[in-house]
Amino acid sequence: MVPQSLSARQRLIVAAGAAVTLANWLGIRPWDLKGWLVGTPFGRDFVNFWLAPRLALSGQGAVLADPAAYRDTVMAVFEIAHDPKLLFVYPPHILVLLLPFGLLPFLPAVIAWTLVNLAALAVATRLWLGPAARRGWFILVVCTAPPAGAMVLYGHFGGLIALAAALAVLESRRRPWIAGLCLGLLSVKPQFALALGLVLLFAGRWRWIPAAALSTAALVGLSVLLFGPGPWERFIGVTMPLQSAFITEFHARWIETSVSPFFAARFWGMPPAGAWALQGTATLLAFAAGVAALRRAGDGPQMDPLALLVVLLAPIVMLPYASHYELALVAPGLTLLALGRPAAPLALATWLLAPLARVLFILDLPILCALVPGTLFAAAWRLLAPADGRPSGAVPRAAPV
Repeated sequence: MVPQSLSARQRLIVAAGAAVTLANWLGIRPWDLKGWLVGTPFGRDFVNFWLAPRLALSGQGAVLADPAAYRDTVMAVFEIAHDPKLLFVYPPHILVLLLPFGLLPFLPAVIAWTLVNLAALAVATRLWLGPAARRGWFILVVCTAPPAGAMVLYGHFGGLIALAAALAVLESRRRPWIAGLCLGLLSVKPQFALALGLVLLFAGRWRWIPAAALSTAALVGLSVLLFGPGPWERFIGVTMPLQSAFITEFHARWIETSVSPFFAARFWGMPPAGAWALQGTATLLAFAAGVAALRRAGDGPQMDPLALLVVLLAPIVMLPYASHYELALVAPGLTLLALGRPAAPLALATWLLAPLARVLFILDLPILCALVPGTLFAAAWRLLAPADGRPSGAVPRAAPV
Protein backbone atom coordinates (compact mmCIF):
# COMPACT_ATOMS: atom_id res chain seq x y z
CA MET A 1 0.00 0.00 0.00
CA VAL A 2 1.28 3.45 -0.95
CA PRO A 3 -0.05 6.37 1.13
CA GLN A 4 -1.04 9.79 -0.15
CA SER A 5 2.22 11.42 0.95
CA LEU A 6 5.56 10.78 2.62
CA SER A 7 5.90 10.65 6.39
CA ALA A 8 8.71 12.51 8.15
CA ARG A 9 10.72 9.28 8.42
CA GLN A 10 10.26 8.55 4.72
CA ARG A 11 11.24 12.08 3.72
CA LEU A 12 14.44 11.66 5.72
CA ILE A 13 15.24 8.39 3.94
CA VAL A 14 14.54 9.92 0.52
CA ALA A 15 16.73 12.92 1.38
CA ALA A 16 19.54 10.60 2.49
CA GLY A 17 19.28 8.70 -0.79
CA ALA A 18 19.43 11.95 -2.77
CA ALA A 19 22.45 13.09 -0.75
CA VAL A 20 24.31 9.82 -1.39
CA THR A 21 23.56 9.96 -5.11
CA LEU A 22 24.59 13.62 -5.39
CA ALA A 23 27.77 13.17 -3.36
CA ASN A 24 28.78 10.19 -5.48
CA TRP A 25 28.16 12.16 -8.68
CA LEU A 26 30.13 15.18 -7.48
CA GLY A 27 32.92 12.89 -6.32
CA ILE A 28 33.64 11.79 -9.89
CA ARG A 29 34.03 15.40 -11.07
CA PRO A 30 31.17 15.63 -13.60
CA TRP A 31 32.60 18.87 -14.97
CA ASP A 32 35.66 16.97 -16.23
CA LEU A 33 34.40 15.38 -19.45
CA LYS A 34 37.79 13.91 -20.29
CA GLY A 35 38.28 12.12 -16.98
CA TRP A 36 36.32 9.17 -15.61
CA LEU A 37 33.29 10.53 -17.45
CA VAL A 38 33.65 10.86 -21.19
CA GLY A 39 31.79 13.42 -23.27
CA THR A 40 28.90 14.12 -20.88
CA PRO A 41 28.47 14.53 -17.10
CA PHE A 42 26.59 11.22 -16.86
CA GLY A 43 26.19 7.99 -18.81
CA ARG A 44 29.82 6.83 -18.81
CA ASP A 45 29.29 3.39 -20.38
CA PHE A 46 26.87 4.75 -22.97
CA VAL A 47 30.04 5.49 -24.92
CA ASN A 48 30.04 1.75 -25.71
CA PHE A 49 26.38 1.64 -26.68
CA TRP A 50 26.73 4.65 -28.98
CA LEU A 51 30.05 3.79 -30.58
CA ALA A 52 29.48 0.06 -31.19
CA PRO A 53 26.70 0.35 -33.81
CA ARG A 54 28.56 3.18 -35.54
CA LEU A 55 31.68 1.04 -35.86
CA ALA A 56 29.66 -1.96 -37.05
CA LEU A 57 27.84 0.11 -39.68
CA SER A 58 31.09 1.58 -40.97
CA GLY A 59 32.67 -1.84 -41.46
CA GLN A 60 34.95 -1.53 -38.41
CA GLY A 61 33.17 -4.12 -36.27
CA ALA A 62 36.43 -5.99 -35.68
CA VAL A 63 37.54 -3.12 -33.46
CA LEU A 64 34.90 -4.11 -30.89
CA ALA A 65 36.68 -7.40 -30.22
CA ASP A 66 40.18 -5.89 -30.05
CA PRO A 67 40.64 -4.16 -26.65
CA ALA A 68 43.69 -2.17 -27.73
CA ALA A 69 42.13 -0.98 -31.00
CA TYR A 70 38.88 -0.15 -29.24
CA ARG A 71 40.73 1.84 -26.58
CA ASP A 72 42.52 3.84 -29.25
CA THR A 73 39.26 4.45 -31.10
CA VAL A 74 37.50 5.78 -28.01
CA MET A 75 40.45 8.02 -27.22
CA ALA A 76 40.48 9.39 -30.77
CA VAL A 77 36.72 9.93 -31.08
CA PHE A 78 36.41 11.72 -27.74
CA GLU A 79 39.85 13.38 -27.86
CA ILE A 80 41.05 12.09 -24.52
CA ALA A 81 44.64 11.32 -23.57
CA HIS A 82 44.10 8.44 -21.12
CA ASP A 83 42.81 4.88 -21.39
CA PRO A 84 39.11 5.11 -20.41
CA LYS A 85 38.99 1.39 -19.52
CA LEU A 86 35.91 0.74 -21.61
CA LEU A 87 34.98 -2.48 -23.41
CA PHE A 88 32.02 -3.61 -25.48
CA VAL A 89 31.16 -7.14 -24.33
CA TYR A 90 27.53 -7.62 -25.40
CA PRO A 91 26.23 -10.16 -27.95
CA PRO A 92 25.92 -8.62 -31.41
CA HIS A 93 22.14 -8.71 -31.63
CA ILE A 94 22.05 -5.82 -29.16
CA LEU A 95 23.42 -3.70 -32.01
CA VAL A 96 19.98 -3.86 -33.65
CA LEU A 97 18.44 -2.19 -30.59
CA LEU A 98 21.28 0.32 -30.21
CA LEU A 99 21.28 1.41 -33.84
CA PRO A 100 18.71 4.26 -33.45
CA PHE A 101 20.87 5.82 -30.75
CA GLY A 102 24.08 5.30 -32.69
CA LEU A 103 22.66 7.29 -35.60
CA LEU A 104 22.30 10.39 -33.40
CA PRO A 105 25.07 12.77 -32.34
CA PHE A 106 26.49 11.71 -28.98
CA LEU A 107 24.92 14.34 -26.69
CA PRO A 108 21.32 13.97 -28.00
CA ALA A 109 21.81 10.21 -27.99
CA VAL A 110 22.85 9.98 -24.32
CA ILE A 111 20.00 12.29 -23.28
CA ALA A 112 17.45 10.24 -25.25
CA TRP A 113 18.90 6.99 -23.86
CA THR A 114 18.62 8.26 -20.30
CA LEU A 115 15.06 9.53 -20.74
CA VAL A 116 13.94 6.29 -22.38
CA ASN A 117 15.32 4.24 -19.49
CA LEU A 118 13.78 6.49 -16.84
CA ALA A 119 10.44 6.35 -18.65
CA ALA A 120 10.68 2.57 -18.83
CA LEU A 121 11.47 2.43 -15.12
CA ALA A 122 8.41 4.59 -14.41
CA VAL A 123 6.19 2.21 -16.42
CA ALA A 124 7.76 -0.79 -14.68
CA THR A 125 7.00 0.84 -11.32
CA ARG A 126 3.34 1.19 -12.34
CA LEU A 127 3.31 -2.54 -13.11
CA TRP A 128 4.80 -3.31 -9.68
CA LEU A 129 2.24 -1.15 -7.87
CA GLY A 130 -0.93 -2.00 -9.75
CA PRO A 131 -3.83 0.23 -8.62
CA ALA A 132 -1.57 2.00 -6.13
CA ALA A 133 0.32 3.49 -9.11
CA ARG A 134 -2.02 6.46 -8.84
CA ARG A 135 0.42 7.73 -6.21
CA GLY A 136 2.65 9.55 -8.65
CA TRP A 137 5.07 10.67 -5.95
CA PHE A 138 6.23 7.10 -5.42
CA ILE A 139 7.10 6.70 -9.10
CA LEU A 140 9.13 9.90 -8.87
CA VAL A 141 10.93 8.59 -5.78
CA VAL A 142 11.81 5.33 -7.56
CA CYS A 143 13.12 7.14 -10.66
CA THR A 144 15.34 9.39 -8.55
CA ALA A 145 16.36 6.74 -6.01
CA PRO A 146 20.01 5.67 -5.59
CA PRO A 147 19.66 2.51 -7.75
CA ALA A 148 18.26 4.64 -10.59
CA GLY A 149 21.04 7.16 -9.99
CA ALA A 150 23.64 4.41 -10.46
CA MET A 151 21.97 3.41 -13.72
CA VAL A 152 21.98 7.00 -15.03
CA LEU A 153 25.56 7.68 -13.96
CA TYR A 154 26.86 4.55 -15.69
CA GLY A 155 24.61 4.94 -18.73
CA HIS A 156 23.13 1.46 -18.57
CA PHE A 157 19.70 0.23 -19.54
CA GLY A 158 18.31 -0.93 -16.21
CA GLY A 159 15.00 0.82 -16.88
CA LEU A 160 14.38 -1.17 -20.05
CA ILE A 161 15.47 -4.35 -18.29
CA ALA A 162 13.13 -3.54 -15.39
CA LEU A 163 10.18 -3.18 -17.76
CA ALA A 164 10.96 -6.28 -19.82
CA ALA A 165 11.64 -8.42 -16.73
CA ALA A 166 8.47 -7.29 -14.94
CA LEU A 167 6.36 -8.03 -18.02
CA ALA A 168 8.08 -11.40 -18.48
CA VAL A 169 7.04 -12.46 -14.99
CA LEU A 170 3.61 -10.83 -14.79
CA GLU A 171 2.47 -12.00 -18.24
CA SER A 172 4.03 -15.47 -18.13
CA ARG A 173 0.64 -17.09 -17.42
CA ARG A 174 -1.92 -14.76 -18.94
CA ARG A 175 -0.15 -13.68 -22.14
CA PRO A 176 2.93 -15.88 -22.56
CA TRP A 177 3.68 -14.42 -25.98
CA ILE A 178 4.40 -11.05 -24.31
CA ALA A 179 6.58 -12.77 -21.70
CA GLY A 180 8.44 -14.61 -24.45
CA LEU A 181 8.98 -11.46 -26.47
CA CYS A 182 10.39 -9.74 -23.39
CA LEU A 183 12.72 -12.65 -22.65
CA GLY A 184 13.84 -12.56 -26.26
CA LEU A 185 14.75 -8.90 -25.81
CA LEU A 186 16.46 -9.73 -22.51
CA SER A 187 18.67 -12.21 -24.38
CA VAL A 188 21.01 -9.27 -25.02
CA LYS A 189 21.93 -9.93 -21.38
CA PRO A 190 22.04 -13.70 -21.85
CA GLN A 191 23.08 -14.72 -18.33
CA PHE A 192 20.25 -12.77 -16.73
CA ALA A 193 17.71 -13.97 -19.30
CA LEU A 194 18.77 -17.59 -18.72
CA ALA A 195 18.56 -17.27 -14.94
CA LEU A 196 15.12 -15.64 -15.06
CA GLY A 197 13.94 -18.18 -17.61
CA LEU A 198 14.97 -21.05 -15.34
CA VAL A 199 13.05 -19.52 -12.43
CA LEU A 200 9.95 -19.24 -14.60
CA LEU A 201 10.38 -22.74 -15.99
CA PHE A 202 10.77 -24.46 -12.63
CA ALA A 203 7.80 -22.52 -11.30
CA GLY A 204 5.70 -24.26 -13.94
CA ARG A 205 5.58 -21.36 -16.38
CA TRP A 206 6.88 -22.51 -19.76
CA ARG A 207 4.47 -21.32 -22.47
CA TRP A 208 6.68 -18.30 -23.15
CA ILE A 209 9.42 -20.50 -24.64
CA PRO A 210 8.28 -20.49 -28.33
CA ALA A 211 7.89 -16.70 -28.41
CA ALA A 212 11.25 -16.24 -26.67
CA ALA A 213 12.98 -18.56 -29.15
CA LEU A 214 11.39 -16.86 -32.16
CA SER A 215 12.09 -13.30 -30.99
CA THR A 216 15.70 -14.14 -30.10
CA ALA A 217 16.20 -15.85 -33.47
CA ALA A 218 14.69 -12.83 -35.23
CA LEU A 219 17.05 -10.42 -33.44
CA VAL A 220 20.06 -12.62 -34.18
CA GLY A 221 19.02 -13.01 -37.82
CA LEU A 222 18.50 -9.28 -38.22
CA SER A 223 21.92 -8.59 -36.71
CA VAL A 224 23.54 -10.95 -39.22
CA LEU A 225 21.58 -9.34 -42.06
CA LEU A 226 22.68 -5.84 -41.03
CA PHE A 227 26.23 -6.47 -39.88
CA GLY A 228 27.21 -9.86 -41.31
CA PRO A 229 28.36 -12.97 -39.42
CA GLY A 230 31.70 -11.45 -38.40
CA PRO A 231 30.50 -9.86 -35.14
CA TRP A 232 29.14 -13.21 -33.97
CA GLU A 233 32.34 -15.04 -34.87
CA ARG A 234 34.39 -12.51 -32.91
CA PHE A 235 31.94 -12.48 -29.99
CA ILE A 236 32.13 -16.26 -29.61
CA GLY A 237 35.83 -16.59 -30.34
CA VAL A 238 37.20 -13.50 -28.58
CA THR A 239 34.73 -11.60 -26.41
CA MET A 240 33.20 -14.53 -24.53
CA PRO A 241 36.58 -15.98 -23.47
CA LEU A 242 37.70 -12.48 -22.45
CA GLN A 243 34.59 -11.99 -20.32
CA SER A 244 35.04 -15.38 -18.75
CA ALA A 245 38.67 -14.63 -17.92
CA PHE A 246 37.70 -11.48 -16.03
CA ILE A 247 35.80 -13.72 -13.62
CA THR A 248 37.77 -16.98 -13.57
CA GLU A 249 41.17 -15.27 -13.42
CA PHE A 250 39.66 -12.52 -11.25
CA HIS A 251 40.60 -9.26 -12.92
CA ALA A 252 38.97 -7.24 -10.16
CA ARG A 253 39.48 -3.87 -11.84
CA TRP A 254 37.26 -4.85 -14.76
CA ILE A 255 34.41 -6.13 -12.57
CA GLU A 256 34.83 -3.73 -9.65
CA THR A 257 31.12 -2.92 -9.33
CA SER A 258 30.08 -6.56 -8.94
CA VAL A 259 27.59 -7.37 -6.17
CA SER A 260 28.07 -11.16 -6.12
CA PRO A 261 29.29 -13.31 -3.21
CA PHE A 262 31.92 -14.73 -5.59
CA PHE A 263 33.47 -11.29 -6.08
CA ALA A 264 33.70 -10.55 -2.36
CA ALA A 265 35.16 -13.98 -1.62
CA ARG A 266 37.88 -13.66 -4.25
CA PHE A 267 38.52 -10.00 -3.37
CA TRP A 268 39.16 -10.92 0.25
CA GLY A 269 41.52 -13.74 -0.68
CA MET A 270 39.40 -16.89 -0.68
CA PRO A 271 40.79 -19.57 -3.02
CA PRO A 272 38.84 -20.03 -6.27
CA ALA A 273 37.32 -23.35 -5.20
CA GLY A 274 35.93 -21.85 -2.00
CA ALA A 275 34.61 -18.78 -3.82
CA TRP A 276 32.84 -20.93 -6.40
CA ALA A 277 31.38 -23.09 -3.64
CA LEU A 278 30.07 -19.98 -1.88
CA GLN A 279 28.61 -18.61 -5.12
CA GLY A 280 27.11 -21.99 -5.94
CA THR A 281 25.36 -22.08 -2.58
CA ALA A 282 24.04 -18.55 -3.05
CA THR A 283 22.90 -19.43 -6.58
CA LEU A 284 20.95 -22.49 -5.43
CA LEU A 285 19.33 -20.63 -2.52
CA ALA A 286 18.42 -17.66 -4.71
CA PHE A 287 16.99 -19.96 -7.36
CA ALA A 288 14.92 -21.82 -4.78
CA ALA A 289 13.66 -18.53 -3.32
CA GLY A 290 12.67 -17.21 -6.74
CA VAL A 291 10.84 -20.40 -7.70
CA ALA A 292 9.05 -20.63 -4.35
CA ALA A 293 7.96 -16.98 -4.51
CA LEU A 294 6.62 -17.41 -8.03
CA ARG A 295 4.79 -20.64 -7.19
CA ARG A 296 3.05 -18.86 -4.32
CA ALA A 297 2.16 -15.81 -6.41
CA GLY A 298 -0.87 -17.23 -8.21
CA ASP A 299 -1.91 -16.69 -11.80
CA GLY A 300 -3.44 -13.20 -11.73
CA PRO A 301 -2.07 -10.16 -13.57
CA GLN A 302 -1.06 -8.56 -10.25
CA MET A 303 1.59 -9.85 -7.89
CA ASP A 304 2.57 -8.91 -4.37
CA PRO A 305 5.49 -6.47 -4.86
CA LEU A 306 7.48 -8.41 -2.26
CA ALA A 307 7.08 -11.59 -4.31
CA LEU A 308 8.08 -9.78 -7.49
CA LEU A 309 11.16 -8.42 -5.73
CA VAL A 310 12.22 -11.92 -4.75
CA VAL A 311 11.60 -13.30 -8.26
CA LEU A 312 13.56 -10.53 -10.01
CA LEU A 313 16.36 -10.16 -7.49
CA ALA A 314 17.00 -13.92 -7.54
CA PRO A 315 18.61 -13.92 -11.04
CA ILE A 316 20.98 -11.14 -9.98
CA VAL A 317 22.16 -13.10 -6.94
CA MET A 318 22.41 -16.29 -9.01
CA LEU A 319 25.15 -14.83 -11.23
CA PRO A 320 28.87 -14.74 -10.35
CA TYR A 321 29.01 -11.31 -11.95
CA ALA A 322 26.19 -8.79 -11.74
CA SER A 323 26.84 -5.07 -11.45
CA HIS A 324 25.39 -2.54 -9.04
CA TYR A 325 23.58 -0.65 -11.81
CA GLU A 326 21.46 -3.74 -12.44
CA LEU A 327 19.74 -3.10 -9.12
CA ALA A 328 17.70 -0.50 -11.03
CA LEU A 329 15.56 -3.35 -12.31
CA VAL A 330 14.33 -4.02 -8.75
CA ALA A 331 14.30 -0.35 -7.69
CA PRO A 332 10.49 -0.34 -7.13
CA GLY A 333 10.66 -3.26 -4.70
CA LEU A 334 13.77 -2.00 -2.93
CA THR A 335 12.14 1.41 -2.50
CA LEU A 336 8.99 -0.14 -1.02
CA LEU A 337 11.09 -2.04 1.52
CA ALA A 338 13.41 0.89 2.23
CA LEU A 339 10.48 3.18 3.05
CA GLY A 340 8.17 0.58 4.55
CA ARG A 341 7.26 -0.81 7.90
CA PRO A 342 8.37 -3.04 9.53
CA ALA A 343 11.93 -1.90 8.97
CA ALA A 344 14.02 -3.79 6.40
CA PRO A 345 17.59 -2.74 7.28
CA LEU A 346 19.33 -4.84 4.62
CA ALA A 347 17.07 -3.51 1.87
CA LEU A 348 17.53 0.04 3.13
CA ALA A 349 21.32 -0.32 3.17
CA THR A 350 21.31 -1.84 -0.34
CA TRP A 351 19.05 0.96 -1.59
CA LEU A 352 21.22 3.70 -0.07
CA LEU A 353 24.61 2.27 -1.02
CA ALA A 354 23.77 1.10 -4.54
CA PRO A 355 25.58 4.01 -6.29
CA LEU A 356 28.73 3.54 -4.18
CA ALA A 357 29.94 0.17 -5.45
CA ARG A 358 33.05 1.67 -7.05
CA VAL A 359 33.81 3.81 -3.97
CA LEU A 360 33.42 0.76 -1.73
CA PHE A 361 35.77 -1.18 -4.02
CA ILE A 362 38.38 1.57 -3.75
CA LEU A 363 38.00 1.44 0.05
CA ASP A 364 38.43 -2.37 0.00
CA LEU A 365 34.86 -2.76 1.30
CA PRO A 366 32.72 -4.49 -1.35
CA ILE A 367 29.89 -4.94 1.16
CA LEU A 368 27.15 -4.80 -1.46
CA CYS A 369 28.23 -8.36 -2.26
CA ALA A 370 26.76 -9.34 1.13
CA LEU A 371 23.93 -6.80 1.29
CA VAL A 372 22.33 -7.75 -2.03
CA PRO A 373 21.98 -11.50 -1.34
CA GLY A 374 21.08 -10.65 2.26
CA THR A 375 18.26 -8.44 1.00
CA LEU A 376 16.98 -11.25 -1.21
CA PHE A 377 17.01 -13.87 1.53
CA ALA A 378 15.47 -11.53 4.10
CA ALA A 379 12.68 -10.64 1.66
CA ALA A 380 12.12 -14.31 0.84
CA TRP A 381 11.91 -15.14 4.55
CA ARG A 382 9.40 -12.35 5.11
CA LEU A 383 7.35 -13.59 2.18
CA LEU A 384 7.52 -17.35 2.62
CA ALA A 385 8.07 -18.12 6.32
CA PRO A 386 4.93 -19.08 8.27
CA ALA A 387 3.78 -16.39 10.68
CA ASP A 388 1.53 -16.48 13.73
CA GLY A 389 -2.06 -16.27 12.72
CA ARG A 390 -1.43 -16.95 9.05
CA PRO A 391 -1.59 -20.38 7.42
CA SER A 392 1.68 -21.52 5.91
CA GLY A 393 0.10 -21.51 2.47
CA ALA A 394 -1.06 -17.91 2.63
CA VAL A 395 0.66 -15.23 0.60
CA PRO A 396 1.41 -12.10 2.67
CA ARG A 397 0.95 -8.66 1.28
CA ALA A 398 3.86 -6.25 1.00
CA ALA A 399 4.43 -4.03 3.99
CA PRO A 400 2.75 -0.63 3.76
CA VAL A 401 4.91 2.31 2.76
